[in-house]
Amino acid sequence: MKIFALALLAVVTLLRLWLSAVSEVSPLEAYYWMCAHHLDWAFFDGPGGTAWLASLGSLFPGDSPLGLRLAFPIFAALATFATFLLGRALFGEIAGLWAAIALNTLPFFNLAAVHVGPDLPALTFALLAGWSALRALEHRPLWWFHTGIFAALAVQFHYSAILLLAGVSVVCILSARHREEWKRPGLYVALVIAFCGLLPSILWNRAHDWPAFASGTLRTALTPHWSEIPGALASNVSLFSLTALAALGFSIWTLARSSRIHARPRLVLCLAIPFLLLWFYQVLHGSTPGLAPLLAAAILAGGAAHVFLASSRFRQFGAILLLLTATFILRPQPENRWARSAHQIGWKEVSSSVDAILARAQKPGTSPLFLIAPDPDATAALNYHLAHSAHPDVFLRESQDASNQFALWPRYDDFVPAEKPADDFFKLEGSTTNLYLGRSALYLTDEEPDDLPQTITAAFGHVTAFATLELPGSRKLRVYLCEDYQTMPL
Repeated sequence: MKIFALALLAVVTLLRLWLSAVSEVSPLEAYYWMCAHHLDWAFFDGPGGTAWLASLGSLFPGDSPLGLRLAFPIFAALATFATFLLGRALFGEIAGLWAAIALNTLPFFNLAAVHVGPDLPALTFALLAGWSALRALEHRPLWWFHTGIFAALAVQFHYSAILLLAGVSVVCILSARHREEWKRPGLYVALVIAFCGLLPSILWNRAHDWPAFASGTLRTALTPHWSEIPGALASNVSLFSLTALAALGFSIWTLARSSRIHARPRLVLCLAIPFLLLWFYQVLHGSTPGLAPLLAAAILAGGAAHVFLASSRFRQFGAILLLLTATFILRPQPENRWARSAHQIGWKEVSSSVDAILARAQKPGTSPLFLIAPDPDATAALNYHLAHSAHPDVFLRESQDASNQFALWPRYDDFVPAEKPADDFFKLEGSTTNLYLGRSALYLTDEEPDDLPQTITAAFGHVTAFATLELPGSRKLRVYLCEDYQTMPL
């Protein structure tokens, strides 16, 4: 059975690589492509590991969709193997195999396997950290070092992966058998190594006023977003399937009952509880599914397989649930982070049209036009799809609010050091200059002429409607010619 499972995993991985090569790059993936061209230890939305992976992938296949996504089908295979290792360590080889198979039936896992994102690398390393911790708890202290290394790698992709060590700590508190670990150096070594993995991201956030952690007040953090909860629940059902969620809930209930007698169910629940609590918190705040539910499902998958394999009646019921969950893979999944505006707007076709409009709008003998987009999705998508043509720079619309990564990248409203002061009398004012003063741009948006923001109307001498792009669903994108850029008046 193991040989068959490995062969099936190899075939599925090849299929995922092919899908990665032929499917259109979404705006979110285009954003990671931009991050890969501005590598750093962290970004506004999380650690820098995803950008580094995207950058490394382009070294072999080149700057292409496959190059951008190359690492992620491979990490899907590694996450599958890590789920098997953890399930086998807890409940035996057969349970580990079925846990790995169950993970690959989840729609969200399959979407993450062919798109750029932090979830699968973080999932893989967190599962390996959990597996290493189990081996360390079997009086193999050297494995605490491996646990720390895997945890440090996981937090390069997702800050919340550190909760795996919180689960291990809970095990060492609640279990009389493992309480002695607090008197030994191994667990502390793992915690210190994991913290060292977080250190580059902490220093980056400290230098940029903690953008990843200071997005709201304590009151907003503790207040549920009641109106957004139904949407979050629907998104979870869409990306994990109702049958998988039902099976997971039933398994948690069964494992909780068994944990009063047996140590293994108690151990797996302790590992999963931090991520289950984070998942619950995210649903209360209307967040879309991410690492927390995926990692909770992977940790509990071995226990779920053990529950359904325990009796012939449960075994048949579990097989039916698994088949029903697998059918969700064949359904389109519109509510996911990668499809955000990708299916609503075909950015590849829009970029081709914009390229032609640029050629018409460019006046002979004038500076090249640059492009302005109204939101990060459009900015990233246009940058990516215009990258292989003689395209101008594409910028996010000017804003004084440093609320996203684009605020730290070169912008058309930036002042850069000048070679010499423009006027000896105004040495301070003349020591910097704006490279886009007096130049013209195209602003791409769905806004009506009367609804254009002041950052466009007040920053350019003349703003006129230039072209309209027809989109599916009777929607339109309007292109405005913005002439003679001046910095915003104070």
